[in-house]
Amino acid sequence: RKFNAAFIRNERIAELQDQYPGRIIGLAGIDPTNTIHNAVKETERAVRTLGLKGIFLEPGRAWGVGPDDERLFPIYEKCLELKVPVSIMSGPYAGPDIEVSNPLYIDRLATRYPELKIILGHGCYPFIQEILGVAFKHPNVFVSPDMYIFAPGGGAYVEAANSTLREQIVYGSAYPLRPVIQTVEDTRKLPFDSAALGDYFAGNSKRIFGLD
Repeated sequence: RKFNAAFIRNERIAELQDQYPGRIIGLAGIDPTNTIHNAVKETERAVRTLGLKGIFLEPGRAWGVGPDDERLFPIYEKCLELKVPVSIMSGPYAGPDIEVSNPLYIDRLATRYPELKIILGHGCYPFIQEILGVAFKHPNVFVSPDMYIFAPGGGAYVEAANSTLREQIVYGSAYPLRPVIQTVEDTRKLPFDSAALGDYFAGNSKRIFGLD
């Protein structure tokens, strides 16, 4: 299956971040194939010049590979140099098949770069137990199940947030796939304990990005 890029300029993301300080934290979209830009140079420009707070990658859509592909290593190493996190798309639509979201690749990546903060959009669904096991092993792995917390088996994300992975399960709205207000309301109905819900909605993201 071929995926077409939906391209928003990183300058526009930076403009929104500047327009709504403290409300929007921008991540730069990075093309790992070096087609739209040089990935490493754009990562540096986005952080140092535009002031964005991290990057977002879709290796499964770019190459149909897992995020431990060695062609991505220079990008990760630049993130380490800049001390910013990387958000990686996972889940059932992250590539030509669900194999690209196999948590084995995240396990290998987090082992290679234990200081790199790795955020997993869509929570590696449907590999729920596997990615929770990887996060348990690696404190630098953060799981954002977003809309898949409402999918079959998604209660395990809540269970993890209520226990040993409280600081590693991170909220995401999945907008525009789900309405923002509805997602917040539906999330409040899930069986989070009160402290875990606060960390899920905001506390963990603040820690990831070093915010007060």
